[in-house]
Amino acid sequence: MTPFTIACCQVRAHDIDDAEANLAQILEALDEAGRAGAQLVLLPECAYPAYYLKDDKPYDRPGVRPYAEVCRLFGERAKRYGFWLAAGMAVPHEDGALTNSGVVFGPDGEVRGRYDKSFLWHFDTVWFAKGREYPVFDAGFAKFGVLICADGRQPEVARMLRINGAEVICDLTAWVSWARTPETLSTTQCEYLMPVRAYENGVWVAAADKWGPEDGSIVYAGRSCVIDPDGVTRVAAPSTGNAVVTHRVEPSFAELRPRRPALYGTLRQEYETLPAATFEREALVPSAAVGRVAISPGPRDWAPAEVARRYRALRTQDADIVIFPGMTGLDGWQVDLPEIEAAVRELGGVAVVPVRTTGCNLKESIAIVMPERTVEHVVTHGRGIDLGETPAVVIATAAGNLGVVGGDEGLVPEVARCLALNGADVIAWSLFEPDGMAERVARCRADENRVYVAAAWPGGGLIANPDGGVMTAVPEGLDVAMTAGVSRAMSRWKEKAPGTHVFRDRTPEAYGPLTR
Repeated sequence: MTPFTIACCQVRAHDIDDAEANLAQILEALDEAGRAGAQLVLLPECAYPAYYLKDDKPYDRPGVRPYAEVCRLFGERAKRYGFWLAAGMAVPHEDGALTNSGVVFGPDGEVRGRYDKSFLWHFDTVWFAKGREYPVFDAGFAKFGVLICADGRQPEVARMLRINGAEVICDLTAWVSWARTPETLSTTQCEYLMPVRAYENGVWVAAADKWGPEDGSIVYAGRSCVIDPDGVTRVAAPSTGNAVVTHRVEPSFAELRPRRPALYGTLRQEYETLPAATFEREALVPSAAVGRVAISPGPRDWAPAEVARRYRALRTQDADIVIFPGMTGLDGWQVDLPEIEAAVRELGGVAVVPVRTTGCNLKESIAIVMPERTVEHVVTHGRGIDLGETPAVVIATAAGNLGVVGGDEGLVPEVARCLALNGADVIAWSLFEPDGMAERVARCRADENRVYVAAAWPGGGLIANPDGGVMTAVPEGLDVAMTAGVSRAMSRWKEKAPGTHVFRDRTPEAYGPLTR
């Protein structure tokens, strides 16, 4: 990658019956981006002719110009200014199908390729066909891939682009939102989902969004932005108003955290064959399908008596699962577990106890202490430590099925994804040191998998619900435990919108590169 200027064109949403006015503002935005010297330009999802199409024949409607004519106009702008253009468009196909696509034009004005949205959202499924490929385009100054709006909610989509060589991910989006005032419109996608996609993949992310209402029933968040590989938003538009957001992208492409593809085989299995599908169909009595989870501050150094004391206190407050942050100990720390095991046998529940050894063998391990047995999980991802070879198992508890991750495992989306597909209702993430992105990563893991995530790190932690909302968090600077109620009825409801299922609507047959 070499330095280059990117431009995200934020344009006002128009109903499909106002396609001509919409086209005029799009062309004006492209002119502005060209005059600003942009080398890569983005238009929002279905910038033309509209997002809410009402049927699968949008180009048959009065006032909508033919697809080929619009492509000619877009290509002419790309050639005039010499930029690459990723344009969100509804694309008609010869077989009668319609796709929600990012059409890529080169600086010569020619169409260089296309990405078709693969995670269709709500009424997308009524008129769009699903995409199944993840192309990456080489612009010379950078390699970029395209995803579209809800694709950002599926960790596999951005990961496939990264594995295929993308240094920049272009998000052509229509972020549906709500708020008390137009000025406060926002979305989880710009707040944490897309920053996490940048961070976990070590890439730049640029998002071009619409703003304002469409068809009297949808309103968009605006907030078009550019996010760096550390998850930091470098520049962003407000929630209202046309804007061309430009940023000089520097070559700060980051290496991926080490992956373990051999451990991700679950990603390629069809949903109906997996435990999560079985649990989703399980009949539940809502009042009986609840539990309580706690995150507890812990001693920085391994101190089993103190862990047992804190566990007892939280168990008497009805916590079914107590998650501790990472502690530091010596080889053989497991010989001190009986003190904690005695407390768990006496009071019931589950204790999640993570220890990083500092002796001859540098290793991060998590003891899952239950009344009948203790299971040890050796962390499988990280740098400078001896890694485990076996993924964590999913364990049935009174609060739901529990999966555990430790340290860098939480930062690699495939790990939590596999646990959720294998039926986890709650994912406990114990960190061994604070991470500035931990809160957003935990919320992202909860949201993308529709599970509860309880994350604990030295000095902090939070519990997120299956929508990614923060249920409770450790107040900064206070050595205090926090608890929250969890419901299996919520964690097993995997629809994000009508007709949009976070697992059933994946594309596992296309994920081969993720597992080799």
